[in-house]
Amino acid sequence: MRIVFMLITVALFQLCAFAVGRGIFWLIQPWLPNARTWVVIAALVVSNLFLATLFLGQFRIALGYLSVLWLGVLTIAVICVISALCQKLSLANAQVYDMGIRAAALCGFIGLIGMSLYNAYTPTVRHLSIQIDKPMTHPVRLALVSDLHLGRMFGANQLEQLANILKQERVELLLMPGDIMDDDTHVYEAQNMRPAFDSVVSATSSGVVASLGNHDLYDVSSRRAIAEAVRATGAVLLDDQVAVINAGGVLLSLIGRFDDHKTDRKTTEQLLAELPQKAQEYPLILLDHRPSQVDENVQLPIDVQVSGHTHNGQIFPANFIVKMLNRVSYGHEEINNTHVIVSSGYGFWGIPFRLGSQSEVWVIELSGEN
Repeated sequence: MRIVFMLITVALFQLCAFAVGRGIFWLIQPWLPNARTWVVIAALVVSNLFLATLFLGQFRIALGYLSVLWLGVLTIAVICVISALCQKLSLANAQVYDMGIRAAALCGFIGLIGMSLYNAYTPTVRHLSIQIDKPMTHPVRLALVSDLHLGRMFGANQLEQLANILKQERVELLLMPGDIMDDDTHVYEAQNMRPAFDSVVSATSSGVVASLGNHDLYDVSSRRAIAEAVRATGAVLLDDQVAVINAGGVLLSLIGRFDDHKTDRKTTEQLLAELPQKAQEYPLILLDHRPSQVDENVQLPIDVQVSGHTHNGQIFPANFIVKMLNRVSYGHEEINNTHVIVSSGYGFWGIPFRLGSQSEVWVIELSGEN
């Protein structure tokens, strides 16, 4: 799988670099009409230098450059459509059109970068009300926040922002289904994010329940450090475990699974059997990082499943790819009386770009039968 990923990345680098090289030449053609070959060669050389950083372990540098290239390709595609329409409709004389379309291309490219950064760092709050067929004395206000990827580019400031959102929304219990850290706790500890994480836990009346995602599990020692860091804040971490939580006077049964990167994890059915019989009568919430086993989980008496992992593709058009790969890739869907909610995530993977997706917090009003 890793070899396939590398081959696809190399191919994308070449294609995007060639397209962007042609686009740059078109942009400067009025002033350097004979520079096409040299510009395209320069684009390919620079791109492959960045590509080399991928093989040197500098993944973020390579991915960041590829993302910028991709935004350049999207700009070129949009400008080609606009250009064809303008020429067909004869909307401008040649000189005005020539300079105007180039200015639009430059502004569009800068705008896409700005929008991608904005979407990565400006969370939106999505509200959802769901009703389950179990008795509840009153509704419980939950929040879903997945995929924080706490690390070098996403840290204490974003945690403080999350704490403020939770307070404003009067959240009783926060659910965090995985990818809490970005592979390890090195930056978390170096930048002393613990106080900010503490503020997230204390921002709710009933605390935080979390599970681990694939980025929390890649290394055994890092997994232990991540688990210790999360538990040290007072959050309840369920790594293939179950718990009963009192959320504002309503008892909730929670199941937290390891991500399926851990191949020997317990099945949801096995974990369900670990709950006392009485607890299975409470509203039952499953934290499962990847929505890869939705079809199996909805055959069980699970009331709510919360997941993340997909990032809703993070950068267009990857949202269409994750949609093809998952029964529920993003959003809310009720299947067999199970409410499945998949978040695009609060943080981001790799680089601070989101296009076609946005950082988000789900606020869920959970109610039952009176």
